[in-house]
Amino acid sequence: MATSPPSTTPNGRSSRVFSESDEIQILKCLFRATKSIPPPITAVGTRTINRIIKRLNYKFTPSQINDKLRRLRLKYHKHARNKSLVRTHHDRRIFKLSKRIWGKKISATNNEKVEEETGSGERNWVRNLEKFPYLVAEFSRVLPENEVWKERMKGLEEEKLRQMDQEWIFIKVEEAKLVAKKADLMQQQIMEILGETVSANGVSFCSNLGQLEEL
Repeated sequence: MATSPPSTTPNGRSSRVFSESDEIQILKCLFRATKSIPPPITAVGTRTINRIIKRLNYKFTPSQINDKLRRLRLKYHKHARNKSLVRTHHDRRIFKLSKRIWGKKISATNNEKVEEETGSGERNWVRNLEKFPYLVAEFSRVLPENEVWKERMKGLEEEKLRQMDQEWIFIKVEEAKLVAKKADLMQQQIMEILGETVSANGVSFCSNLGQLEEL
């Protein structure tokens, strides 16, 4: 008996890109990479995505992995609400692994609900941290090459990140004011102590004062 060809998407590619084994490997790799982070995992960093790609022998692109993770996450929440949908042995393995990653139930947005109904739509659940340059700069300085804080930060609300960024901006402004006050105080005290000597060596004084402002 001839078998029917796999269904295709509008771009002509097979809709069944990932095998069941691939799905298991993706979840295992994600769990190992993020096990130090309490669930639910709300964002996945580039390094983790690349680790998954390597685990699957470079068969998939980052966008394919991201999309697959999104669909697995939506599938888990759907099955968590209706466990009668968990029917096969593979479904049970997927559900068990997914629970360790996305275990704490979170409210689905309207977009997620639509996607669960239709299986379509896109949602960028990795935030762009470039919107918060001062916050990111301070964390990068204190915690260089640490991917955990980036993933946790991407899981926060944008308003919260903006508030934290503003706090660092305020600190920078206060630091600039303090440097200016130190320069003024030094100029005043130099004039009081050296007096006319400063006038005779004005160039040297200005140069030294400039160095102070850079501290």
